[in-house]
Amino acid sequence: MDAAPSEPEPVRFDYRHHVARFGEIADYLARWQPPALMLWGRHDIFFDLAETLSWLRALPRMEAHILDGPHFLLETHPVECAALMDAFIGRVEAQRRR
Repeated sequence: MDAAPSEPEPVRFDYRHHVARFGEIADYLARWQPPALMLWGRHDIFFDLAETLSWLRALPRMEAHILDGPHFLLETHPVECAALMDAFIGRVEAQRRR
């Protein structure tokens, strides 16, 4: 298998066109299955559970956490989110060093 390219440009630099480029981004994720962490607030008014579950189908290795909070979890659950992100990054970096 080829080495995974860097993530598609719209993810990193052009978030406002993210929806229009969703097919390209989804194809990238399906092909390369990069390490992924999802933190989702079950009271999110912008994204419902069905969309969250669709990401789990697209990235079956994704680590997902559903917290009892709104869309902006980093504002309402900073300690929990920081701990989950720190642990995830630690595991991914440890795997890359092997």
